[in-house]
Amino acid sequence: MSALAWLRRLVASVGVGATSYAIMLGIMLVSVLYDKQTEPVIAWVSDAGRSIVSGFDHAVSGSHWGQVAVNHLRERVNMTHVLLSIPAVLIASVVVGIPLNKALGGTRTSLQRVAIALTSVPATVVLAVVLFSFNAAFPNTYASLLRFADQVWQVSLNALSATGDSIPGARKLTNVARQGFSGHHYVIMALCSMAASFLVNVAFALAFRPRRDDLRAAAGASRWRPQS
Repeated sequence: MSALAWLRRLVASVGVGATSYAIMLGIMLVSVLYDKQTEPVIAWVSDAGRSIVSGFDHAVSGSHWGQVAVNHLRERVNMTHVLLSIPAVLIASVVVGIPLNKALGGTRTSLQRVAIALTSVPATVVLAVVLFSFNAAFPNTYASLLRFADQVWQVSLNALSATGDSIPGARKLTNVARQGFSGHHYVIMALCSMAASFLVNVAFALAFRPRRDDLRAAAGASRWRPQS
């Protein structure tokens, strides 16, 4: 693959990740602006998150490292934020990922672009769960990631605060954040969506490129075949 092809995939992935995070910020704004209306949804998502962790707990019963991973997931990860970020990743992958992959060129078909977008969503979830669960294996790297996510979160809050009342709910969100609310898991999910989108793009390129090369080679051979 050429350097330009790598750059195209990187740009598309960054676009998906940035859009995912922007949508996540929108979800947070809506949740604080219409807190009473969204309370049942948040409660349902929170219950779903606990059920998922309980399911993992039963699945890894008897495994030491499995229990370590699940305990970390239960104690340190806001599963509500993780689950609320999934619709943002889906929307960004479809609305931004597909057009970007098309606009930036390449020989993928429309069906392949849709498949890349849809595959990126579960890939993001798997990547995030692995990252959140097994960070004990690389604590220093994970701590650096958390610091970076907190910095992005603080920059986002400062940007929202600077808008004043021009963005509905911005002031209320920043006030809630000053009381201890943190959105760094949203940042990490956006980073996971970026990484997953890039990896899925590369996987599709490696999977389909040999077939195209074989077709071109066959076409070239038939073109130069001597006439009897």
